[in-house]
Amino acid sequence: MKTILFVYGSVGGNTQMTVEAVAGLLDAKNWSVTLRRAELCDPAELLKADVCVLASPTYGHGLLESAMGKFVEKMKGMSLKGKPCAVIGLGDPRYEAQYHLESAVLLEKAITEAGGKLIVPALRISRTPVMHLKGLIPAWAKQLSDAIK
Repeated sequence: MKTILFVYGSVGGNTQMTVEAVAGLLDAKNWSVTLRRAELCDPAELLKADVCVLASPTYGHGLLESAMGKFVEKMKGMSLKGKPCAVIGLGDPRYEAQYHLESAVLLEKAITEAGGKLIVPALRISRTPVMHLKGLIPAWAKQLSDAIK
């Protein structure tokens, strides 16, 4: 059974809600799923999982959530050579519209710079994820599950 590690940063709870929804859908398909908050996770844990998913909201002028930003900094220099990965990015257009989903871009960059392989397009959620719990989120979880097989 393949293991999927979700590492996420969340302050207001929207990113955590999204990660938990995706993880629950994957768990129901019998994948071995682990969720870790970025501030409690060492980047070396990424090496132990078969698939890694990084998730973060976007703050201010296109910044990662603080704990996820520190996690990504610690990733620098590590090798995820060929490891299947995916990204979840959330944002709020009340911040600058051009940056409101920048977390997805930053996480994709961190993965590819470490040699990881993005296996599906990023899940990008603008505003609250609540309205996407029955549409976009399950569809993306299925796409991820299909890509892992």
